[in-house]
Amino acid sequence: MKRNIFVIILLFSILFCAAADDFLLVYAEGDIFESENGTWYELFIGDMLTDSSTIKVGPDSMVEIDANGNTLLLNKPGTYKLGELITKTSKVSAWGNNPVFKKFLSGDNSRSGVQTAVMGVRGSATETDDVEWLSEDSMIIDEAIEMIEDGSFNDAIDFLSEEMEFAFDEDLSVYNYYIGYSYYMLGASGRSLSYLDEVESDYDAEYYPDFVVLKGSLLLESLAYNDALDLFNDFLRNDDFSETAQAVNYLSASALKGLGKDSDAKKKLEITVKMNPSSDIGKSADTLLNNL
Repeated sequence: MKRNIFVIILLFSILFCAAADDFLLVYAEGDIFESENGTWYELFIGDMLTDSSTIKVGPDSMVEIDANGNTLLLNKPGTYKLGELITKTSKVSAWGNNPVFKKFLSGDNSRSGVQTAVMGVRGSATETDDVEWLSEDSMIIDEAIEMIEDGSFNDAIDFLSEEMEFAFDEDLSVYNYYIGYSYYMLGASGRSLSYLDEVESDYDAEYYPDFVVLKGSLLLESLAYNDALDLFNDFLRNDDFSETAQAVNYLSASALKGLGKDSDAKKKLEITVKMNPSSDIGKSADTLLNNL
């Protein structure tokens, strides 16, 4: 029978993980069960699993599992054999996506989703020489962005979560994006993807480039390779030259690798390198090409 553990035990479990093939359920939202001797038992955050575990995910549910340093996300209903999923995840995560793209999203010259939004709010106010036009929502987002820029991600999450109860429906996507972004920067992939799933994919949105990179990398972690490719292809139809486009091409290669399309993945890596061989992403792509 599965058991709940107190927060302090959960923290120690994360820091001092037990056996080599024991996996930790980091986040659970919705209906999550494990099969034991023909009976399904509900799972809770902090439960331990193994590579022989079989789990069932219900509709509108989210699972995040720490598998010895690899993150596994599941957000589609179904029954899964954990060992098989970990093997698939390892093959793609070996390409080094997460560290590269976390640096890309947090770097001073790459945080388009944060910096551009700030300029969009403040720049327009300067041009009109009138701050009265600013909506309450835009001022709230501006304040949240300042928290994010200061690294106060938990404060941004708490602030936006409280304020979004009063937001207009058309403004909910930007709230969900910055909450998802903050959770991602805190390393909470499951929570991050839960919020990003509520964001409309709008090319005209200021945060759209980083949204594609962020959600796309999380879709790769959840083995949703076709969903990730759809997101990437939509972006590249409008932008195939920018720094973000290079990141999206690299992520596309990872998705193709996950689908077993190694030849197409190689072509995407070659495109990635040609776009900017000296960038971190270009160097990572070149390394992968040399090891193919």
